[in-house]
Amino acid sequence: MTTEMAPHDQQLEYWDTVFAGSKYFYGSEPGPVARRAVRYHRPVCPSGGTAIDFGCGEGQDLAFLAAEGYDAVGIEFTAHGVAKTRQLLAGRALSAEVRQMDLRKLEVHTQYDLVLAVNSLQFLGPDADAALDRVIKKVAPRGVLGLSLFAREEDTPPVENDIYRATLSELQARLQSVLGSWQMLEAANLWQWNRAIDRPQAFVTLIAHRMR
Repeated sequence: MTTEMAPHDQQLEYWDTVFAGSKYFYGSEPGPVARRAVRYHRPVCPSGGTAIDFGCGEGQDLAFLAAEGYDAVGIEFTAHGVAKTRQLLAGRALSAEVRQMDLRKLEVHTQYDLVLAVNSLQFLGPDADAALDRVIKKVAPRGVLGLSLFAREEDTPPVENDIYRATLSELQARLQSVLGSWQMLEAANLWQWNRAIDRPQAFVTLIAHRMR
């Protein structure tokens, strides 16, 4: 008798397999959202501060945060992703906390000066909506949030084939409804080539500063 996996568990198995290889699937350098979020946060807190990366994958953004002087935490749901992240940090003599955790079980206690959720929430399917609210609540007053996830058209459902997608207007409205008082710094709809399906993938990215 076989037990059918939940959609999120299928994503865990898929990404754990992807991250199992010796090479870094997305490379070992930080992505543009992390770089720009740090750039915007520097004037607020020149020394760095605290940071958290939700869905840190193989650790390229987390290592960047640590190198920039942040007291950083990475959350990742795959065992191989956690191992690769720790390997990357050790190879660069950097220090950051790495936790293996399902973002569906995220609790809101500590807030952080810089919060990243880059291309991770979409894989939570119908659970992504609630997880997004909890991620937003993790941003401390005067902190910066960097988000990136799959985009959708206004007339399409938010969850298709157990993948969550959002529009830019939805994300902007969500920030204001959850905490209020945000200054939008960057917001964009863009396309990137998805190697897994060999076609373009629509993304929405947003970087915002919590005013208070």
